[in-house]
Amino acid sequence: MGFGGSVQSMITILKNNEKMRSNRSKRNALEGSYSSSKLEFPNKATKLDLIKIEEKIKREQKQTRVKQLLLLSFVLSLLITLIFIYI
Repeated sequence: MGFGGSVQSMITILKNNEKMRSNRSKRNALEGSYSSSKLEFPNKATKLDLIKIEEKIKREQKQTRVKQLLLLSFVLSLLITLIFIYI
């Protein structure tokens, strides 16, 4: 039975996976941990800024929803028209 290179390829992949597993633990040790450091955000937003941002996001979502509904209604009307024409 000749398996060609498929079995050799599978063996090579398994060996490479094993090598990566051992290297993964070495790489994680070098990264360190950020649990002791405190995150700081220099930009401060006022409540008015947050309200404006919220309104802008809502307005954009509403516009997107309207466009999607218009497209959906157009496609459905086109589909219904084609169904009536060919039936």
